[in-house]
Amino acid sequence: MCGRYASFMASNDIQLAFDLDSLGEETEGLAPSWNVAPTHNIAIIVERLLDSDAGGGISRELHVARWGLVPPWAKEPARGPQLINARMETVAEKRAFAPSLKKRRCIIPANGYFEWQAAADGKIPYYIHLPDGRPLGFAGLYGWWKKPDGSWLLSATIITRAAEGPLSQIHDRAPVVLWSEDNDSWLDPHLTDPATARAIIERPNEELVAEIVGKSVGNPRHNTPENIVAL
Repeated sequence: MCGRYASFMASNDIQLAFDLDSLGEETEGLAPSWNVAPTHNIAIIVERLLDSDAGGGISRELHVARWGLVPPWAKEPARGPQLINARMETVAEKRAFAPSLKKRRCIIPANGYFEWQAAADGKIPYYIHLPDGRPLGFAGLYGWWKKPDGSWLLSATIITRAAEGPLSQIHDRAPVVLWSEDNDSWLDPHLTDPATARAIIERPNEELVAEIVGKSVGNPRHNTPENIVAL
């Protein structure tokens, strides 16, 4: 699974890294985080079709969403399981995720993520990232949930896959990390075939490196750059 990650890029840096057309006004209040946890507000990248009044075409945008997809039939966000992850193997069949795979796909920008390895004296935390420090783009899905007052909540989930290579010795799951050349296809709002979308994320992740870090990252209130410093 992916239950904790770091995303400390400024919105403008995300814009440059992912070739965004615009930043949602709400992203101005999104602070950098070295300990993003479920239900936190997170940055997501989406593409939408512009209407003719806006000149048509496609706009790639950064917005803020709640981490944990809230299905439209939920009574309230806090009830039921927190859908922070969607398994790649079943994402096209699960009713909570299938509609979003078809037409509400997103990229969740991150600098790296955390995973814990079981050990005799307790779990060992690792910070996992690209060796050259480039940002990661997690394959994600988003959805809208109508609040009782009639406003809308934007929420998102991270797709995961079976971990491969050395990372499988830490945990059996890993987030799907898109290759930069697949970003356009994954976000394309014209793409509505689930099988084609699923094929994009079946490509193996780039090789990532894992470094042991301090156990304080296990507390979501501990949110400092120290969380990603290798021991």
